[in-house]
Amino acid sequence: MDPLELMIAASKRIAPTFLNYEIGSDVESVIYHLIKRLREDYEEFVIISFQDAYFSISRYLGAIYDDVHEVFRGAHLISVNPYLEEELKPHTSIKTKDAEIIVGRLGAELRTKSNTLFLVLGLDLYGVKYPQELPVIIPAIIRVLSSGGNNNIIISFNTKIFPESTTEMVNSFALNLFKFEVEVENSDIKRKFSVIRCPFVEYTLKSWYYTVTPKRLIFVSGSEKD
Repeated sequence: MDPLELMIAASKRIAPTFLNYEIGSDVESVIYHLIKRLREDYEEFVIISFQDAYFSISRYLGAIYDDVHEVFRGAHLISVNPYLEEELKPHTSIKTKDAEIIVGRLGAELRTKSNTLFLVLGLDLYGVKYPQELPVIIPAIIRVLSSGGNNNIIISFNTKIFPESTTEMVNSFALNLFKFEVEVENSDIKRKFSVIRCPFVEYTLKSWYYTVTPKRLIFVSGSEKD
């Protein structure tokens, strides 16, 4: 199975899906392709953005893909602690560091939604600023978004900016766990995708190297990197 198809199928089978990444892996392009493929399968599309994360990713993707506004058009945007993102006129704006208040507001608005595609961005940025809140908000937000039936939950998270203990805590809540990293060998730099956990166990712990182009993602098996 093609890695993009694998992520799509796994995210439909079980939630949440965590996309663990580091800067340079271009996970933004992966998110773009996932959303483009998944949107039509769900009645609603909700973006929960912490600390202006959606503002940044949409600006970046807009410089690469001509149809990015079509792909994200009509999304229900909930902004947590926005500043720059306020110009996007989010449907809901939540301004507090308190995880219980944030989750309470999200629950009141989203708990009854079903057949919905959820994209959660910037939890890592929130966790850097409010580290004591991170262990509270992650399981709570997953519980809220999982309340309805047939919901697909995709969460991106930069694990490089946290100690290993925090990363392991975050990973423990991921039912699908995909890793995007940058591998450096001498002067050779490659992007690498790995399957850490997913319901298609025959693909677990397999890796691919990938290239990002304006049209598609090109994956090559890790055994074929040379």
